[in-house]
Amino acid sequence: MRKNKPLLTIDEQIDHLKENGITFNIMSEDKAKDYLRYNNNYFKLTSYRKNFDKYQAGKYIGKYLDLDFGYLVDLAVIDMELRYIFVQLALDIEHYIKMQLMRMTEDNQENGYSICKDFENSLNQKQSDRLNDEINRNKNNVYCGNLVNKYCDNFPIWAFLELIPFGRLVYFYGFCAKRFNSQEMEDRFYALKTCNQIRNAAAHSSCIINELKPYTADHEPRYIVRQALSQIPGISKGMRKKKLSNARIQQIITLLYIHSQCVTSKGVRRRSAVLLNELSRRMMENIDYYKNNDLITSSFKFLTKIIDFWFPSV
Repeated sequence: MRKNKPLLTIDEQIDHLKENGITFNIMSEDKAKDYLRYNNNYFKLTSYRKNFDKYQAGKYIGKYLDLDFGYLVDLAVIDMELRYIFVQLALDIEHYIKMQLMRMTEDNQENGYSICKDFENSLNQKQSDRLNDEINRNKNNVYCGNLVNKYCDNFPIWAFLELIPFGRLVYFYGFCAKRFNSQEMEDRFYALKTCNQIRNAAAHSSCIINELKPYTADHEPRYIVRQALSQIPGISKGMRKKKLSNARIQQIITLLYIHSQCVTSKGVRRRSAVLLNELSRRMMENIDYYKNNDLITSSFKFLTKIIDFWFPSV
């Protein structure tokens, strides 16, 4: 049985960080205490230490190599801004794939009701029960409760799309891909499943860039994503393969790619480009902090190259 870790006081947290070789040159210990008390908790902040190496021998063995408390704060701020932007990108994607589904329904002369009923009938009992729970929990919702009560068990697609969460929407999209015999939609369906993972992480304020080391992904990204990346100048095949072997980077790239493909509004794309280029600027703002950390510098440069190519500033 794993022994429970004690709850450390702020002073004990600072002492523990110092014992592990973390310095306080950028931010003093007193300011670090205020930061840990009012801005970010110890558990989340120290998770970014996984991007740093430790001494493997000598008198400092086991201590972190060139890691300052200020670096952890910098990464936490970048991660926060990244999460805010990714939630917005996911909302854009959600809107535009709903628009695509409505167009496909009309183009294929669907009546709007049978497609939803056939989707429900394609689910097993567990999936069906979960769908019903997802819909029924909105019965008293001030924003969409009227739709639940109006259509009950016979939902048209225009109401159905307003009631289901993003994860369910992705699976409905996959169902429609087969129904409409669309290879493009089927390829996007698998990429959208990846988008859903990072959308949920960002929406629930989970740390995203606290584990950038390669070989954490259990599969390669979809071919359409790899093919699009191969068109970007200045990124070698070896670099692509190594960076995409990280599960988090793979999800980030997939989200960026799907947004670049699904969003048709020039205004929305322009706004997204502004946000993402500001994120690129912020990632590179203190890049000198990580001059001895190739994992972080190469990851940030990799992401900025992709943003510059897919979301050029205007």
